[in-house]
Amino acid sequence: MQEDSADIILSDPRFKGKPLTWELDTAEYDQIRHAWLTHVAAEEQLFQPYTEEEWKAQMSTMLSVFSDDCVMELPALGQRWFGRDGAERFYREFIPSFEKMEWIPQALVIGAQGVLDVVNMSGRLLRPFAGLTPAAERLRPQWVIFFPWLPEQRKFRGETVFSIRFLTEIERAK
Repeated sequence: MQEDSADIILSDPRFKGKPLTWELDTAEYDQIRHAWLTHVAAEEQLFQPYTEEEWKAQMSTMLSVFSDDCVMELPALGQRWFGRDGAERFYREFIPSFEKMEWIPQALVIGAQGVLDVVNMSGRLLRPFAGLTPAAERLRPQWVIFFPWLPEQRKFRGETVFSIRFLTEIERAK
């Protein structure tokens, strides 16, 4: 009898079983989805001109779904921001760096480990951010962002932006 390939993978010490065997019921799925949507809805409010009062209100909502010890990370650049204060610093660097920012979701995966979001973005870069250089024309990068979920806290551990690549002319026309 042939050994089950899933059993082989789950017994591999590199996986230690847990990441591939997390269970997710409908209620937890809904909670993860709701937390992500709460965060994104507040963030998108700041893609438009805002007052400092509006910033504080939206930031409070955005950060409410993150753990106190959250980490915002751009691994390719070795940049990290720690805790909710660090997360706010990250957003104060990121959001005002772009003018007329627009996000178009391409793929969204919600599971026990969190949310993986692939998004096409466009906007004019006003100041350096994430290794990008300001330019007169609109930039059109694709971002791959992971929001790791902490089931015991029922919050995200932050955001990890794994890659940023520029869309080709053909991809932008789709």
